[in-house]
Amino acid sequence: MTILSIGLLILNGTKAYAQESDGKIITRSALGAWHLRYNESTPGLNCGIRFISGKRNVDSFAIFGPTSTAKHSTLLFSGSQIPVTHAAQETDLILRMKGLPESNLKGVILPKQANSSTSNLMVAAGDIRTLLQSMRDSEKDLGIWMPESVIPKLLIELNYDGLDKARTAMLDCVAGRKIGGQTMDAALAEIRPVGKSSISGRAYFKGGLLASKQYPPKGSTAVSLIWLTDEFNAWFADVKANKKLPDQIPERIAKHFISTKILDDEGKFSFPRLPAGEYTLLANFNYDKEINVPEVVGQTHTFNAAGVHLGTQDKVVNWSYIIKQPTTFQKQVSIKNDGDNVEITLDKSQTICFFVCF
Repeated sequence: MTILSIGLLILNGTKAYAQESDGKIITRSALGAWHLRYNESTPGLNCGIRFISGKRNVDSFAIFGPTSTAKHSTLLFSGSQIPVTHAAQETDLILRMKGLPESNLKGVILPKQANSSTSNLMVAAGDIRTLLQSMRDSEKDLGIWMPESVIPKLLIELNYDGLDKARTAMLDCVAGRKIGGQTMDAALAEIRPVGKSSISGRAYFKGGLLASKQYPPKGSTAVSLIWLTDEFNAWFADVKANKKLPDQIPERIAKHFISTKILDDEGKFSFPRLPAGEYTLLANFNYDKEINVPEVVGQTHTFNAAGVHLGTQDKVVNWSYIIKQPTTFQKQVSIKNDGDNVEITLDKSQTICFFVCF
């Protein structure tokens, strides 16, 4: 059992927490959290609430209230099954919710942003109060479909709860009233370490001295971090002694595992709001590897003048293929003082593997 393998098991689950922007966390549950954004300088305007799923790589949605230029509310859905378009495209939609008849909607597929792995679908929804009151407090397998000639195409599938509290907070926001909930720092402190420092840099794999650098995909969660406190180290020592990862990771331990997204095409990553301490950075992604596969395509037989067979030589052709090869590596990083900003390069050629690298 290694810290590297444990880190990958945790960070591929639902208990690895990514960074979030400012605002208020209204409520949290096993399904996810409602995050409210607002602008104090424009009370009653520019309010937006988003449901952040507790699972990775699932569809999400946000609800936006009126602005200074638009009085209507807007629903914005994000998902990987939404078609990619380079210009805004209107489309007919079908809304399906359990226990209710399906209904028809009009939506607009928005151009995909360069730094995003998902596309967005916008639905104008009229008065924000009417919209919020029409929505149920929780939904399971809510689906938005695009009509097609034979079989409709599923664009969005949502599971959420807690809208009762989120609805109240959103209505308070659009009415210009004081908003409850936790600040992002307070909510973040409950699920992961918080401080004034940062670790940032670039991650890449380099298979040889003259090989080109290969970077993790932009938008992926290929770089993660483990906070090595005394509490974590004691827990990890017990895991090694038992030679078995427990069925459930305690919340106090899960908060030590943090993930972030790759920000560009050259492996840039950043972990802000960290306290001083010791950390292990983990990289986990696929790189392109060329392999050569020999294939016998014929034979040459040699005979002497008397017709005696002297030998056979195979005709061999080498075929080259590019395959995706997984790589995993780690690096130790120290933040000496709270407020320090550490810049590092996370690459396999410079990594010292205290346990194992692949």
